Amino acid sequence: MDEFRLIAAIKKILTQGPAAKDETRDPRVEIGIGDDAALLNVPAGKIVATTDTLVQGVHFRLDWARPREIGAKAVAVNVSDLAAMGCSPLAALLSYELPCEVDDRTVLAITKGVAQAGFLYDLPVVGGNITSTSGPLAITIAALGVPSSARVLTRGGALVGDVVMVSGHLGAATLGRLALERGIGAKFSELVKAYRRPVARVSLGCAMAADGRVHSVIDISDGILADLGHILDASGVGANLDSSAILLPPKALRAASLLGVDALECALMGGDDYELLAVVSEKAVGDWIKAGMRPLGKITKRKGMRLDGKSIKPTGWNHRS
Repeated sequence: MDEFRLIAAIKKILTQGPAAKDETRDPRVEIGIGDDAALLNVPAGKIVATTDTLVQGVHFRLDWARPREIGAKAVAVNVSDLAAMGCSPLAALLSYELPCEVDDRTVLAITKGVAQAGFLYDLPVVGGNITSTSGPLAITIAALGVPSSARVLTRGGALVGDVVMVSGHLGAATLGRLALERGIGAKFSELVKAYRRPVARVSLGCAMAADGRVHSVIDISDGILADLGHILDASGVGANLDSSAILLPPKALRAASLLGVDALECALMGGDDYELLAVVSEKAVGDWIKAGMRPLGKITKRKGMRLDGKSIKPTGWNHRS
């Protein structure tokens, strides 16, 4: 179909489908898809903005995941940024760069995944763009959020003596991706699911923003070493991590053994986890353990990062390396 019919079909999915956030019933959206720009009704105060792009061959492959999963992931990775700042989703824009070999059915299926994730995260899609490209398929989401508390969480703020904590298990997504690369994804469905369908920790991030003892938060997209490195740089401090505190489930160890990779290295440097890494006051550790977080180490006055006392570079996924 031509551009305008495709836009109409996308609009129908995003505003009228069973998983859509119908802008005609959402008080936050005064004007949504169909005009030159969207008009939003927003609460007084601050708005947080983020954007991320998923590129075919870099972030996803159409033979590794269903189109709906790809669309849902495009939303989740953006919402994860909002979660890391303690913000609730407000609205999003969706843009496609479409090569001629990608058919309309695939685009609409991806859009259905976007709509499903929008419903899950209470995130209406209020506009976007379509353009043709001679390059790979690219999906860009720009997401807006509003602070859930009086403050916004940032990368700066870590203090000497604070404790580094993390949610969830690390490395599963990387091992899932490697399993797909080797053609053995069916043997490790849970790990593959972690790669295909990350979950943004919105409730956890908002709870952290309400606790003044949480000093700094970042979501883990590029690996814990790289992302903790951003916190250390922004805060002007260092950290010492305990490798024994990084839990590696049996399924991850089995996968790593079969794939011939180091499970700990995948957990430290793999990325794509979209868990939350937080730096909290030592007095708050017990409460956050009850909330499902795990301590990994401590913030130090001495700059740089150390693993079990030995210096280590904050290495992770880098699009320019």
